[in-house]
Amino acid sequence: MTVALTVCGCDDVEGGVEDVTGGADTQLRALHDNGVELNGTRFNGTRFNGTWFNGVKLIGAGFADGQTKSNLSGWSLVPGTSELQAYGNNGVVYRGDDLEGVRLQWLVDDGAKELLGVQLRIVAVTQSADRPDIYFTDMDVRINEGKWQSLCTDGAGEPTAAIVVPGYFDLANADWRPGEHGELALACRGTAAGKCLEWGYRMWAKQGGLSLADHYRACTRMVRADYCGNNVPHTENGTPIDVSDGLSPAILEPETDWAIEAKWGPQGAVCLNQPRKLAHSRSAVVAECQAAGRGALPTCNNDKPGEHGGLLVSQAVPG
Repeated sequence: MTVALTVCGCDDVEGGVEDVTGGADTQLRALHDNGVELNGTRFNGTRFNGTWFNGVKLIGAGFADGQTKSNLSGWSLVPGTSELQAYGNNGVVYRGDDLEGVRLQWLVDDGAKELLGVQLRIVAVTQSADRPDIYFTDMDVRINEGKWQSLCTDGAGEPTAAIVVPGYFDLANADWRPGEHGELALACRGTAAGKCLEWGYRMWAKQGGLSLADHYRACTRMVRADYCGNNVPHTENGTPIDVSDGLSPAILEPETDWAIEAKWGPQGAVCLNQPRKLAHSRSAVVAECQAAGRGALPTCNNDKPGEHGGLLVSQAVPG
């Protein structure tokens, strides 16, 4: 069985790819690592995901160091989690930290039909203390016979872990897609793709019987202030936002009296008051969304997430 993995490093800015770094992402990770939230707020950022491969698919069969774990195949996720699993040639299932030290040989399809030799190695796998269905997988990567490097880095450029998720990331639109052929993607911690998972919006999970896939997509738009769903962020790293949802029971509830900034769906904002950064006026954002084919963007009239079909609410102090 083959598997496709995608990793994206996408801050697409006017046709280019920008790798935005800064200490704020590191601060966010520290807050999450210690299980502490700052007055219920979450720091936003402009990075959609990590820094490697820009979303190309990795296609190939796996192998590992050591004789007992050779010829691993059937790579997938343990249902309802982000824990990797694979089958040994002896029929044994290896999962989670059983896979530490494993090397994977892949052929990279870069979209232009050119194949490059890529190796991944799993350095460590740890389970989240806050959300037991989330597993952090530290991976290194090298191209051909080059130097091993961390697959993911945080906002300060320091190595960090990935969260393996089903589906793939559509870089052109900075969006997650469920996939149809068993694809797996890697969401780097400290980016929008990773933050939203750790905040609780795991696309494989349900809350109150409702799939969280669209909440995840709405969250990645919200973190980057991608109001128009056109992969254009309107914020700066480290800007605090208060995030809430209308789920039953709620995953996140409002904990400030900050003004409502916007309400969010999978394609971006469904209503907007004052953008969180004063450098962006409401009228300019509305015009941008109209130019992007989103139509009119009304104001938000109450504090209920469901207004205009919204799934999430962001509150902010414009600055």
